[in-house]
Amino acid sequence: MILPKFDIAITNASKGMALMLILWHHLFYEKPEMGFWVFQSALLAKVCVAIYVVLSGYGLAESVKRKKLELLSFYKKRLVKLYMNYWLIALIFIPLGVLFMGRTLEGVFGEHAYFKLFIQMIGLHMFTEVGYGYNATWWFMSLIVVLYAIFPVVYKLTLKFKIWFLGVAAVVLFVPIPLVNDWILPFSVGIYLSQNDGFVKLFAWLDKQGAWRFITLFVLTALVAWYRQNGAVFDSIRIDSLFAILLIIWTTELVLVSNVAQKVLEFIGVHSFNIFLFHTFIYYYYFGDAIYFFKNPILIFSVLLGVCLVISVGIEYFKKVIAFDKII
Repeated sequence: MILPKFDIAITNASKGMALMLILWHHLFYEKPEMGFWVFQSALLAKVCVAIYVVLSGYGLAESVKRKKLELLSFYKKRLVKLYMNYWLIALIFIPLGVLFMGRTLEGVFGEHAYFKLFIQMIGLHMFTEVGYGYNATWWFMSLIVVLYAIFPVVYKLTLKFKIWFLGVAAVVLFVPIPLVNDWILPFSVGIYLSQNDGFVKLFAWLDKQGAWRFITLFVLTALVAWYRQNGAVFDSIRIDSLFAILLIIWTTELVLVSNVAQKVLEFIGVHSFNIFLFHTFIYYYYFGDAIYFFKNPILIFSVLLGVCLVISVGIEYFKKVIAFDKII
C-alpha cells in the first residue's frame, strides 16, 4: 500500500505501539517464571527505546524541515515542553510516594536528597552519582535532554554527509561515551529518514512486491529478532535501529488498513509520554501486588495499560483546567 506521508497520526500510532512494548518489557523482563515466550518477548520489547529515539529524531527533523533552524527558538520550544511535562508528573507522583507510600526522598537518595532530586529534575542524574534516583524509568530523560541538545549538530551533519554520517554513528556504538553512544545511531537514522522521505520510499519499494512484502517483512523481522538475542558485534541494542524501523513499518501497515487500529494506537500514542513518566510508580513502586495479582500475562498487561490510560486522561483534563499549554 502506498504511503503518501509519514504524518503525525502514524507517528502517534507508532508511539502507541512503543508504549505497549515498554509496558510489556518492564512487566516481564525479570519474570522468566511467566513462560519462555513471555520472557523472551519481554527482552525483545526493549526495542521500544530505539523506536522512541528514531521517532524523536524524525519528529525534530520534520519540525525544522522547511524553515531555518533557529537555535534559541528550537531549544526554548522543545526543552520547555519536555521539562514542564516531566515536572508535572513528578509533582504529582513524588509527593504521593513521600506522604502515603513510604518512599521518602531520604530513603531513595540518602544524603543531600533535595540537591540530588534537583539533579534528577534537570535530567542530568544518569551522568552523576545520583543514578536512577526516584524513578528508574526516568533514565531516559538524561538521554533525551542530551539528544535534544545535540540535535542541531547531528541534523546538519546528517544533511551534509547523509549515509556516511550514519556509518560514523554506527562506529560510535563502540565508543565508551556514557549513555549516549548507544542512541546516536537511531537518532540519526530518524533524522535521515525525515530528510530523505525515507518511510515513503520504503513503502513505495514494499508496494512493488505486492503481498510478498509481508513475507519479506516477516523474514527480516524474525532474523533481526533472533540476531538481537543471539548474534555478535551488532547484537542487542546495537541492532535496534533496524529492529525499530521494521516494527514501525508493521505498525504503519496495520493502521493503513484498519481505522480502528489507527484510532486505538493513536490514542495510546498521544498519552505515551505521560504513561512513560509514571507507569513505573503504578506497577513497581506503589501498586505492584495489585497489578501482578491477575497472574495471566495478558491480563496483567491489560490492567496496567487500562489503569495508566485512565490516569493519563485525568492528567490531561487537569492540564486543561489549569491552562497548562498557556503556562508553557
